[in-house]
Amino acid sequence: MKRQSPSPTPRWLVFTASGMGLGLVGWGLMHWVSSAGIGIMPAGDFVREGAGNPQLPEPAAAIAPFQARGRIRPVMGTPADGPAKVEAGNPKTALATPQGLVGRLSAVVLSEGSLTREVTENWNKDFRLLVEQGPAALPAIRDYLMAFNDVSFGPAGVRKLGYDSARTALFGALAEIGGPEALAQTLEMLRLTAEAPEIALLAANLERLAPDEHSWREEATQAARESLALAAGHPTTDRDVAPLFEVLNRYGGASTVPDLEQASGNWRYYAAMTLAQLPDGAGVPSLVQMAEEEQGIIPFQMLAQLAAENAEARTAFLELAEAKAIPASAWPHLQPVLQGQRFHFADSVFDESGETASTDGMNMVHIAKGNQNYYLATDATRLTKEHLDQQTALVNDLAAVAQDADATKALEVTRAALAAARAAVDGAHRRSDTSP
Repeated sequence: MKRQSPSPTPRWLVFTASGMGLGLVGWGLMHWVSSAGIGIMPAGDFVREGAGNPQLPEPAAAIAPFQARGRIRPVMGTPADGPAKVEAGNPKTALATPQGLVGRLSAVVLSEGSLTREVTENWNKDFRLLVEQGPAALPAIRDYLMAFNDVSFGPAGVRKLGYDSARTALFGALAEIGGPEALAQTLEMLRLTAEAPEIALLAANLERLAPDEHSWREEATQAARESLALAAGHPTTDRDVAPLFEVLNRYGGASTVPDLEQASGNWRYYAAMTLAQLPDGAGVPSLVQMAEEEQGIIPFQMLAQLAAENAEARTAFLELAEAKAIPASAWPHLQPVLQGQRFHFADSVFDESGETASTDGMNMVHIAKGNQNYYLATDATRLTKEHLDQQTALVNDLAAVAQDADATKALEVTRAALAAARAAVDGAHRRSDTSP
């Protein structure tokens, strides 16, 4: 959740009244709207970054039904000039008011060397003080978030502060404060933001704040759909939309198959990876169709990833191999998957298995089209006799039907690698059994 991108072009709708009889009424209405700080936003399109006061319902204790609206991208900048910037992270320079704490939390300078141990410790103290103020801190947090400005903390911030920007830190504060008002503010941001990482993070926080509530899951899915459609309409953006695919998978499930099929035109790898993760093999028919339509190597890789444990994927993959429908160029790319490596989004919000993935032989991949980024790694939990035997059985079945030279060569190499991994696991078990 570290990538940023340029600002979109502003679009505003302006309504004017015509006729002498309605002129005064129209002027009075527009004057009232302006004085109330209400902006008029087009539904279903980006509004300008940093829009000050977009039209919103007031935060409510209960989750309100979703209403389509324009989405906003925050402006990424530097901390404001003045004492707050100079004394960032120093709790002695201001009273611990919510406004002062939010100001200091968002005043961290961007350079790596500036996040000294003292600044880091003071920032964390400020964060804890803000959370401890509970609901009293919420107006100050909302004021900052609604300005749609942000300050990136960069990789150093992730390591030392636990957050990559001021906005994500305040999202975290809302999740820790909890309660109906914090829930309403979190949902409010989900309804407004166009940032893919923010949508995923806010959805994860809603899962934490209201695990038994279902309506926000529909809202998260809709937010991902809207933002993905907007991103498709701005193909030159360098934003990574992987978090939107994760949200569709986690909260939309099988219902998102049509969305993923449509998105495959712009993000073939992300769409295929998500189809492979849908529950109960719901994405297998779409992956088979992608393979039959020769939409690259990725659908074959996803079917290979599923084939050891999903009967429908296994049958389809074996039939493709027997019909020599798997391109010769695909077999080298199938080897690591058949050996047990799995695809992971590079900056996942939800992929807990990625945390247990072995970095040995990790393959990071960047696809320029759609700025798609993922890696292959062996989940440490899959290095068991059972999983290795499943993979070996699949390779043996493939070898029985795939007779062309490229397939035979790739499968021989894969079978040898699996045998070596199995021997290593057996050796580790023997050493464990004989240790005192």
